[in-house]
Amino acid sequence: MSVQEAAVFDPIQANDIDAELERSLTHEWDAQIMTYPNERFPFNEWIRDRVRMMGFPVEDLSYFHEVVPQEETYRVTKQLCADTNLPEFRRLLNSFVRQVVVPKGKLRQPVAVQRYMNVRIMLPNTPELYFPLHTGLLYGHGIASRSLWMPFVDVTADEDKTRSMQIIPIKKSRELTKYAIEHKLTMAGMTEVWGKHAHQIKAGPGSCCLFSQEHIHGSGMPNITGKTRISMDFRIAEGMYGDLLGRKMPAGYFHLIPDTEEEEERLARLPPRELQFNNGKQHIFYVANNTSATFCIPVHLQRYMLVDYVEKKKITRDYELFDLEDMLHCPTLLHLIEDRNVNVVMYSIFALPEEAAERNRLLETSVQRGNIIHLSERATETCNRVVLQAVCRLFFCPTEGLARWAADSSADADTEGVLDALDAVDRA
Repeated sequence: MSVQEAAVFDPIQANDIDAELERSLTHEWDAQIMTYPNERFPFNEWIRDRVRMMGFPVEDLSYFHEVVPQEETYRVTKQLCADTNLPEFRRLLNSFVRQVVVPKGKLRQPVAVQRYMNVRIMLPNTPELYFPLHTGLLYGHGIASRSLWMPFVDVTADEDKTRSMQIIPIKKSRELTKYAIEHKLTMAGMTEVWGKHAHQIKAGPGSCCLFSQEHIHGSGMPNITGKTRISMDFRIAEGMYGDLLGRKMPAGYFHLIPDTEEEEERLARLPPRELQFNNGKQHIFYVANNTSATFCIPVHLQRYMLVDYVEKKKITRDYELFDLEDMLHCPTLLHLIEDRNVNVVMYSIFALPEEAAERNRLLETSVQRGNIIHLSERATETCNRVVLQAVCRLFFCPTEGLARWAADSSADADTEGVLDALDAVDRA
């Protein structure tokens, strides 16, 4: 088979997988406008206030460009994206997802949300700085991932077309995407062909657009309105479709959120992470290629992740051990957790053994001995039973190529219940 033959675009369709997924994508998530109470979820005000905290006295986000120098815009954008992982914002966002997105989008819990929001600032009269029309599927996102686009300025008027986002309904998007690949359209060609079918999203504070990774969307043209557009977008996924998220790992790109406000509050009452980390034990780096998910990840790249993690968490790095290749039971990792009284810093939850019994044994032993397993790729750790429950709710089983999600909704459930749930999922 030639490369050209192998590259024929024939994407899997949602209705080939699950009739309910197809129904959802072609109804609630087919470029639909969803309203929400802006007074309860004032994301636009939060963003404005964060810009002010950077030293820019912005009053109206539409005139951001009159206050913030153009050369500072990129830095401000990236800082805002980083700020969306602050605890105060995550609690607001998680509540919004639970109370608004899940019921209105008819999603089934548990759900996972993108860990860092995409905050975008589209300046006026900058003809080179706009996002072309595209689909999430062609950027490596999976078919079951959903997107929300939320403008923080009012772009409902017809004259706001060029500072809003453009979108094409899903069924037409599928046709046009296939056409563009078969005819090898250039970016200019896609803009011309796709642009004829795109319509302006009319929304503002208190409303957002729900769409999927198959929808063609984007700015598609420079903003010539004389006003700035600031917006936020993020992806959300139902746990049951964790294996349909493309290259965006469920335990990395996405963060599983608590199902209830009570669970969120319980996690918020945990001691600060820096206190939990300070258990007086040394930290050993663990690098390995023993699982399907880590087999192709060079150890030096894993090490870069570990170094970055410990520097951010301000913890020591005292030693490093490799595992023995081709031994899927990960004997070195087992030795570290069962025989040495240390904390382990490892690349990912996906570096744990793929066999449920072996994996559960390691996790439970670590908690019983008071040792911490730091998971750098998730920027989290298993430092106590409550946190272990949260980590265990999401696990990827590379041997089958499926994301395995297990939820225990009981606030008082112990780790054994969560691990039993994982066992049941692995046996299914």
